[in-house]
Amino acid sequence: MKVSLSVFRKRIMWCCVAIVGVLALIVIQMFWARRGYRVDYGLQSYTDIEDSWTYEDGSPADFSSLKHDAGEATVCYLIPEMEETTTLFYRTHNSYTKVFLEDELIYETDNTYPDMSPGSRWNFITLQPEDAGLTLRMQATAAYSGDSPDIDNVFWGNSAAIILSIMQQKLWGTLSCIAIFLIGLIMIILDIALNYGKKIKSYGIIYLGAFSLCIGGWSLIETNVLQFFVRDTQILKPIDNLFLILMVMPLLLFTDWLYGVLKYKAVRVFCILQIIYLVACIILPLAGVTDWHGLLTIARVFIGIFAVGFIALSVWKNRFLFVRKETRSAEAVLQLAGIVALCGSAVVSLLRYFINDSMDRALLLRFGLLIFILCFAASSLFQTYKLIAQGMEYNNVQKIAYSDALTGLGNRAAYLERLEECVKEHILRLGIVYLDVNNLKKVNDVHGHEQGDILIRTAAEVIEESFGAFGRAYRIGGDEFCVLIDTNAMEGYDKAVDIFRKKIETVNKSGKYIFRLQIAHGFICCEADSMKTIEDAIKTADERMYINKVQLKKNS
Repeated sequence: MKVSLSVFRKRIMWCCVAIVGVLALIVIQMFWARRGYRVDYGLQSYTDIEDSWTYEDGSPADFSSLKHDAGEATVCYLIPEMEETTTLFYRTHNSYTKVFLEDELIYETDNTYPDMSPGSRWNFITLQPEDAGLTLRMQATAAYSGDSPDIDNVFWGNSAAIILSIMQQKLWGTLSCIAIFLIGLIMIILDIALNYGKKIKSYGIIYLGAFSLCIGGWSLIETNVLQFFVRDTQILKPIDNLFLILMVMPLLLFTDWLYGVLKYKAVRVFCILQIIYLVACIILPLAGVTDWHGLLTIARVFIGIFAVGFIALSVWKNRFLFVRKETRSAEAVLQLAGIVALCGSAVVSLLRYFINDSMDRALLLRFGLLIFILCFAASSLFQTYKLIAQGMEYNNVQKIAYSDALTGLGNRAAYLERLEECVKEHILRLGIVYLDVNNLKKVNDVHGHEQGDILIRTAAEVIEESFGAFGRAYRIGGDEFCVLIDTNAMEGYDKAVDIFRKKIETVNKSGKYIFRLQIAHGFICCEADSMKTIEDAIKTADERMYINKVQLKKNS
């Protein structure tokens, strides 16, 4: 029994799907059987020693709330016995540290830019087996007055094992940040591509993309993974601050594109205040009054106010989603799904924060934010597609309304509208060419209206091919045409009329038509300062065209 080629293709496809499914099940079974196994890379273990430090008076030190005097604190650690080189590893945030081995300074936070906070950074101090039994003394100083030193992730052991463990813990959080950043970049590129060459443009996706770049870049730096790969970690701090400072404005513009919120006075005031704040972020640091870190509190207030307002507005706009059928658009469903994902992940992240989970407590929030961005991006794509479709429909309707059905040239309505535009633009040298096709009535009477239409179309092609490069041609009556030349009128007319005569001669010599093509024309150049001036010029061009018409009839 023969099988058709399409059926054979389907069977092959389903066989491949079945094979892939079986292979996937085998891999899953192998994974399940080996659960709990770990590969030994030859790295020694490490220990968390946060609870092993003391203050100088011998009392236990608490890194989560260091005792400080004017933003300073000193803690001590007795080096245990060790068989090989071992690393003291810890993270500081907006803090400087000096580490002494007994009384010898062995490590100091790099302070290349004394007016700039070191931000978050990982610190490594290598110690030798002969240092066992000696005391390490760490002096920690807050970078900003009024703050206490911030130190965490204090480990003792093999540096490679410590770094590998930290990167494993932060893997999914880092990937989510990279995804948000890349999605923002893709949205910007996609929005530019969608709007290229369109008369009606929609920039909603580009606003959301800019917000995604800001939130993705800020979150990526906050994971503290980039610090392992950047030579000058201090430069990450201002970049981190900058992302946080800038993220509100693109989201505000996106919200206006989505819901038209700038029509409300309160939102306009909020927008003006945000602009003033951004200007202050330029002036105050340059004047040496404060750095960007000192302005972050205001940024957080703006973000908080806007986040609450945005979620409330989105819920309000989509409140009838499951009540009224007519409101159940794909855009509304996606927007509501994004808000649910964001709010749900925020609530779970808050619960994890209060539980004091040692894992990345913002991990779920970032995934919720990623879902939120994807949902709103898809919603924006739907809206952009509709706007572009409406724009194409508008262009088609406009083309029909302003085009002559027989010749494809502009019709009388387009001609009159262009004359008004010429007056508004006050064109200094407007060239007007009036044309009239001879013998149309005779061709219609003798050879029929079909041949008359061919005569008009042929005349239109000659006029467009001759004058089209220098101006716009219109059919303004049955056998009447006009060309408007609005740049270098005299020069354009001279070149076009030479082409015009040659093309008429070519048509008549071709032998393709049963009629002889004759087109009378008259030309005038004027200043488009008023409609009266143009009307007088048109009258003169019409008179010159009539004189040319008489001459052509005499010569034929």
